[in-house]
Amino acid sequence: MTYPHSQDPNEARRILWNQFLLARALCRAARGKQGGDGGFYYTDTHAGSGLLPGPLPFLEELRVHRHGFAAQGFFDALEPPLAGGQHPGSWLLAGRLLKNLKLDAEIDVNDIDPDALVIARQVKEEAWVRYWTHDWFLFLRSRLALAAKPDFVFIDPPPDDARGSAYAIDAAILLDTLGVPYMISYPADDPQDCIDQIGRTGLELRLDDFSCGVLLGGGAESVLLDALSDLKLLARHLGGDFLARLPSGYDYMI
Repeated sequence: MTYPHSQDPNEARRILWNQFLLARALCRAARGKQGGDGGFYYTDTHAGSGLLPGPLPFLEELRVHRHGFAAQGFFDALEPPLAGGQHPGSWLLAGRLLKNLKLDAEIDVNDIDPDALVIARQVKEEAWVRYWTHDWFLFLRSRLALAAKPDFVFIDPPPDDARGSAYAIDAAILLDTLGVPYMISYPADDPQDCIDQIGRTGLELRLDDFSCGVLLGGGAESVLLDALSDLKLLARHLGGDFLARLPSGYDYMI
């Protein structure tokens, strides 16, 4: 999605938390596609233009300490740098990461802002991209109706979208049913109902005055154990702590 306030420290934290986890989950999802036939189909429901004002706060801190992280996919996907110090949005970052993994990426970019898609058409790199302008849940259902199912879906509703959590629950249940790996971001002010209904563990960055989180499912949650040490380190360099928020219904906890 588009982050117009990406220079705000907390917004920068949210972007970096999301993108680092997206890179980890994408690398895991890509394992089953490497060496096989066909491309890797990545879907971004709130894609934005692909460009964020940069450099982001905290990014240089992360780069200085990058070799303390077990996974390097996120950092490698930031190269080469974009002009003017801009930061790649999620779908542009995903395309770079998949290229680094030697996979032919096909990316579905959806955003309700037509101006964002004008820019997106100009900044796309080597991946093959389809552009959509729909309500995101309608877009997702339309995308799932195509013959080639997505290999990964990223759902990043705006924090002020009152319908976002309810639609995200429906989307997660649908994607889990279809076995499509996904990641959903959420503001961590009151996510418990969403986490309980989906039955997934929330991966949260927590500060005294700010929090954010993501859910992984559809098979993408298999990266969690491998990523725990990196998430603790990432949270520390972002000035906060890592919290795994568990569903309250332990009988279906994942």
